[in-house]
Amino acid sequence: MKNGFVDELLPELIVLNRTILKRGLDTHIKPSFEFLRSYLNDNDKIVAAIKRASWLLTHDLKGRMQPNMDFLIKEGVPPHCLEKFITLQPRAIMQRKHRIVYAVNAVKNLGLQPTSRMFVHAVRVMISMSESTWKKKIELLKSIGWSEEKILSAFVRDPLCLACSEEKIKNVMDFYMNTMKLEPHTIIAYPKFLMYAVDKRLRPRYDVLKVLESNKLIKGNRKIEWLFTITEKNFMKNYVNRYADEVPGLLEMYVGANKAKYIGTS
Repeated sequence: MKNGFVDELLPELIVLNRTILKRGLDTHIKPSFEFLRSYLNDNDKIVAAIKRASWLLTHDLKGRMQPNMDFLIKEGVPPHCLEKFITLQPRAIMQRKHRIVYAVNAVKNLGLQPTSRMFVHAVRVMISMSESTWKKKIELLKSIGWSEEKILSAFVRDPLCLACSEEKIKNVMDFYMNTMKLEPHTIIAYPKFLMYAVDKRLRPRYDVLKVLESNKLIKGNRKIEWLFTITEKNFMKNYVNRYADEVPGLLEMYVGANKAKYIGTS
């Protein structure tokens, strides 16, 4: 193997997956590595995939992954998207072929083309759940005011929004609609909203904004939903550190036990 790369990586991988010790270096591990190289082309990407799923070196990649890759290529999925599939969700690409075929056809029926950057994300979300689970999530969102057309539109724009569990969807929608009083159409406009954690992101930011409003430091008609989408660094800079001196306890309220991590952020 070039530059002894595998030899350097093996000790770390053995800790993650002791089955590697039972596989021959020349008969299994190197061929598996070369198989991944044929699609990833870059050692760093190969390392990322293997570290995420060390079993890539011990499973039968040609027997399980090759037919799926051939099918995706035939469907027109470009090489850079295949790279994402392997590095981000290697377990999905190891599903039985009939699952891949089902997911690809379902996603194409929604209007997403294989060349779209969202296509592989949509496929891996489809693969991750049964058809009955998919229907339950659709019915759950319909029960709180979303039309099926709007739900599918949100999925096409950001497929990971429906990777969330039903319980997660219920909790986050309860917060948006009953605490924040947001309208369903506002939430639909931001599919990522379904992915945010209530206790780690939404509630702390919401509490800060309400305190700032009550102290007349920001206007109450500000588009609050946009403030949930900005990065943690920008939220800290513009809405916590900026007003920390004017509102005693604001920083402590927001970061809680981890406040030392953020002090001095600018």
